[in-house]
Amino acid sequence: MGREASITLAQVAAIADAMVAAGSTPALRTVRERLGNMGSLGTISKLLQQWRADREKKIASALTLPAGVQRAILEFMGQELSSAKAALETELAEQQQEAADLATENERQAAEIEGQVDALTALQVELATVQGKAGQLELDWQAGQVEMDRERKAAESARTELAKAQLRLEAMPRLEADLGAAREELAVERTARVAAEQAAAVTVAKFDASERRAGEIEARELAAVAHIAELERMAQQAARELASANMAVQASQARLESAARELEQARALVSTARNESKRASEEAAELRGQMRADTLATQDGAKRAGENREPGEPRAKTPPSKK
Repeated sequence: MGREASITLAQVAAIADAMVAAGSTPALRTVRERLGNMGSLGTISKLLQQWRADREKKIASALTLPAGVQRAILEFMGQELSSAKAALETELAEQQQEAADLATENERQAAEIEGQVDALTALQVELATVQGKAGQLELDWQAGQVEMDRERKAAESARTELAKAQLRLEAMPRLEADLGAAREELAVERTARVAAEQAAAVTVAKFDASERRAGEIEARELAAVAHIAELERMAQQAARELASANMAVQASQARLESAARELEQARALVSTARNESKRASEEAAELRGQMRADTLATQDGAKRAGENREPGEPRAKTPPSKK
């Protein structure tokens, strides 16, 4: 809905009639200045055109006079035609200027509207950019949460592997004991083999039995060697797993230490803030206590002065308290 005009035809007609009566031609900007710069140039132009149309109708109705009067008027009009031509041309030029001013104002308003549309578009683009950044920050936060969960799971896995490695490490003494026992058994078997070979050399009759025993002893020796090799391989595997678990634990420990340092810094900041708040509270309490002591001292001094004054001596004035 269009905005209602703040000026009326009666106002414009009164100003235009006054200007015609004063011998001047009503111009668009002059009428607007006399209206106190109220209303738009387009509204004033429409009202001036309506005033001119009404004025022409009044002039046309005034021409319906007797023939003699009409001839006199026409002769007078003919004489004034040449002098009024210049005024009409001037009025035409002013109207053309007014039309140009209206066009300029329309262009200015169109430029302002276009500028506002561009500003609105820029704001919409900026809003979309901000919303995109907010969405990206939300995604980054979610990714950070996922990364923290993965690090936490990795730390738990490292702890589990460390526990397993520690169990294997605890089993190392038992494996070493088994290895020592196997070596002792191998030494015994070797001693037995040597004894068997010596017995075979001394007693030919017992050669077959000694040879079988020597074969059995050799088989047990080979089995013992294989068992020793397997124990050594298991020990090396346990050592490698322990080293890998120690590396994982060290990495997790480094991340945990970093998080602990950040937590300690936050705690230090909180402790500093608490200390400052406590110190401020203590200073305020000290100031309140000092003010209370000063007030009590002042009241006590006034009381003592009243008790020690002579009879008839005027009471000492208590100094006004400072607020």
